[in-house]
Amino acid sequence: MVAGFAQLAVELYDASGMAETVARVLEYAVDATGCDCAGVVLVHREKGLQTAGVTDQRLAHADRLQLQYGEGPCVPVSRDHPSVLLCDTVVDQRWPRWSPRIAEFGLRSVLTVPLFTARSTLGALNLYANRPGQFTTVDETTACLLARHASVAVATVRDASTLAHAVEAGTLIGRAQGLLMERFGIDADQAFAVLRRYSQDNNVKLRIVAGALVTTRRLPTSHQPVKPTDDR
Repeated sequence: MVAGFAQLAVELYDASGMAETVARVLEYAVDATGCDCAGVVLVHREKGLQTAGVTDQRLAHADRLQLQYGEGPCVPVSRDHPSVLLCDTVVDQRWPRWSPRIAEFGLRSVLTVPLFTARSTLGALNLYANRPGQFTTVDETTACLLARHASVAVATVRDASTLAHAVEAGTLIGRAQGLLMERFGIDADQAFAVLRRYSQDNNVKLRIVAGALVTTRRLPTSHQPVKPTDDR
């Protein structure tokens, strides 16, 4: 197991993005535990809980039903919640609407482990088996260790994506500032104030305002920039 996790750590480090990271986690989960299929759900700030990857489409349906019913081992996902073991979906009473539907899919055992870091809750790793009572304490320990590796990998990918997005947005805003400075003879602070004011007045994100200006080379006439004195 130690050698396997060491190899997984290398593979996750080399993964090119979120899709590949999740795919490698799921591949290892199926190989290392007694599950028949596995899935990952991730928490998005704006979109909420979403399926990031599954090895069987039944799991995507199971995720949607958790959101629809508002119950299930991932509702809610929290780093404060321990792993959840469901030995038989036919007889389990914790989620009276969700469990019977999962049993109809032929999924009888469920093991859910949260994905989290010290800073935030990321989502959950879900393992399913076709037979009741499939998962052992060894499987649960393995899943928890896998979840730790997966959490670091997912957080790293997200941080890299956020940084790249911030750099791209910053470059775009800088270009928009330059256009305003050249056209209206204002300085960088005044140009940024114009972009920010237009963003706030129209409830549009600053990077979108900047992108529109760079693309069209103009702002709406009702928002022609003037030299601000109160925004400096």
